[in-house]
Amino acid sequence: MTTQLIGSALDRVVNSKTFSRSRSLQDFLTFIVTQSLEPDQNLKEYRIGVDALKRGGAFDPAENSIVRVQAYRLRAKLADYYQHEGQSEDVRIDLEPGSYKPVIRECAVVATLRSIRFPGLTLDLLPVQRLADDSPEVDAVGFVYTVICSHIDALLRAALRHRNPSRTSKLHLQLDFSARAGSWGFRVIMFLNNADANSVMMSRALSKAPGATVSELEKAGIEIAQAAWQRIDSLLSSNG
Repeated sequence: MTTQLIGSALDRVVNSKTFSRSRSLQDFLTFIVTQSLEPDQNLKEYRIGVDALKRGGAFDPAENSIVRVQAYRLRAKLADYYQHEGQSEDVRIDLEPGSYKPVIRECAVVATLRSIRFPGLTLDLLPVQRLADDSPEVDAVGFVYTVICSHIDALLRAALRHRNPSRTSKLHLQLDFSARAGSWGFRVIMFLNNADANSVMMSRALSKAPGATVSELEKAGIEIAQAAWQRIDSLLSSNG
C-alpha cells in the first residue's frame, strides 16, 4: 500500500463529519499515522502527549492519563466512522487496544447500500465488506453478490407488479452478507433480517472451492436469491 493511498484515506477521515468536532482526535490520528510511516517511528505515550496533544515537555504519563483516554475515544470514533460515513472506504485505519500504532488495511467493499422499495415493503441490500487479500476468489464474492441482488430485484418487480398490498403491511427487511475468501475458495452467508425487530428470519450459506466457473457462480447466486424471495413472499402473503 502506498504512502499516498494512506495519506488520502487519513485526509478523508480527519475531514469527515464524524471527526469535525474533535480537533484533538484529528491531531492524535494524524500524528500516529504519520509516525507509523517513518523509519524511526516513535509512538510512545510521552511523545504523543507532547507532540500530538500539546501537553508540553513536563508531561508525565504516569500522572496524566490523557493519552490513554484519547486513544479510547479515538478507537470508538473510528469504529463509528467506518460503520456509517466511511463504510465504502477502500482503506481502513484502526487503533487496537493496548497499542498506539495504527493498523492500516485495504478493504474490499463489494457495493454500497441499496434499497428496493415497493408499497408495503422496503428491502435493504447491505454491502459486503471484508478484508482484502491476494486471492482471486475476492472477485468471485463480488460476482455472486451482484447476481443475488440483481435476481432478487427482478423477482420482486415481477411478483409485486400486479399485487395489491395490504394498507397495513409495512415490512422493512434486510439482506445482510458476510464473506470470507482465500486460497481455499470462498464462503458467503446471506441473512434475511427483520429490520424493525432486529431479528434474523433465515440464512443461507454458499461455499465454493477455487476456480468455480461463471455459470456455477451464477447458478448459486440465483438459488440464494430464490430462497430469500420465497421467504419474503410468505411474509407478504401473511401480512396481506
